[in-house]
Amino acid sequence: MKVKSVLCAFLLSLLPLLLAGCGKGEELTEWAAGKANDALETVGGGVQEVIDDLHDAEYQGGPFENNLDSARAYLLGQMLEKYGIEFTVVGDEDLENYGLFAGVTYTCEVAPVDAPEQVTTALVSQSMYQDVRDSYAVYFFKEEAEAPVLALCESKDYVIDQRISLEMPGTEKAWTAEDGLERFLLESGAYVKLVLRFTDDLDTETYATYLYDFLNSVGPLKCNLLLQAKANKIYIFHEELDILGDFDAGTYTVENLKQEIETFLSKMVPLSRPRKEKNA
Repeated sequence: MKVKSVLCAFLLSLLPLLLAGCGKGEELTEWAAGKANDALETVGGGVQEVIDDLHDAEYQGGPFENNLDSARAYLLGQMLEKYGIEFTVVGDEDLENYGLFAGVTYTCEVAPVDAPEQVTTALVSQSMYQDVRDSYAVYFFKEEAEAPVLALCESKDYVIDQRISLEMPGTEKAWTAEDGLERFLLESGAYVKLVLRFTDDLDTETYATYLYDFLNSVGPLKCNLLLQAKANKIYIFHEELDILGDFDAGTYTVENLKQEIETFLSKMVPLSRPRKEKNA
């Protein structure tokens, strides 16, 4: 009896590792499961069965049931309450059960019924995220936030094309257009993702000179940037610019930008082409 008590205490000490396996690493989880199985063989039973039961168990008291119809209806109701407009699911849906303690998480792509092009990812869960998390608020500020970035790109002859999009992390906060762009950019974690397109087949020093000039021109922008640059169909630069914080263009030189580009290029794997068959 004493041996069984010790074994039970040992198993209980391993249980947090087993339940939090994704955070601790697969090797640690496998080790813990192996040790627990060895112990359980002494007293009978198998730990994997216990783990499976815990994973498959349903969370009690959540705001929706463990099925797509219930989760979808709850999320769409949350979006209606949050923004005062009707949404519909327009993309993939994912329903994942994280077990007895965390419950189900439901993720999908939604858009307003009257504006199907305004797509955002939304998420709810039975436990931690009962208030819907989404990034729909970018559409309140998109044009105003992106316009100065577009104007900067169009002022540079070496930028032959660009892709610009206002992005933000998912949030439960109900932003409105009345909050204003300045407050939104300062408090929401939003940023403008900018991909610059340069002429192909130029040398790295020329690309570095382009980037140096551009980086020394972004200071007046009132938004943070995720800046990327492409040439020859590959990325040659990728950096987050905290313009609303401590960004300092003076830290860049043409030489270190050239080295950074060369590092990017050295890591690129050439696309393989099928070999032509020789005539017999």
